[in-house]
Amino acid sequence: MSSELECLELDRVESVAVIKFRDKKVMDPSRIEQLGKELLALIENEDNDCLLINFDNVSFFSSAAINKLIVLEKQVRAKGGKLRLCNLRPEVRDLFSYTSLDQMFQIDQEQTESIEAFQQS
Repeated sequence: MSSELECLELDRVESVAVIKFRDKKVMDPSRIEQLGKELLALIENEDNDCLLINFDNVSFFSSAAINKLIVLEKQVRAKGGKLRLCNLRPEVRDLFSYTSLDQMFQIDQEQTESIEAFQQS
C-alpha cells in the first residue's frame, strides 16, 4: 500500500494504522489535494478502523490541509472508526486551538499514548 502513497507514510502498530506526512510543510495546493485522496483511500480499507495521524515532522499545516482532516474525521466516524492525532509541534497545535479543532479531534502528546487509548476503547 505505501508504495502508492505520495504524501503519506503508512505503518501499522498492532491494530492501529499510523499515518505520517512526508512533507514538513503541508501547504502546496496540489499536494494537499493528493493528500486528501490518500487519506480517504485509507479509510476505504477495511483494516483501518483505528487511524492515528502522527505529525512528528510537520512544522506547518495549512487551513486547506485541515479541511482534509475534517472530511476524514467525518468519514471515519460515519464508518464507525476512530481517529486520533499525536506529536503536534506547538505551532501546529496552536492552529488547532485557534480554530477550536482541538475540540473535534482527539489529540495526544505521544504516539504510545494514542495507541494505548485505542486499545482501551
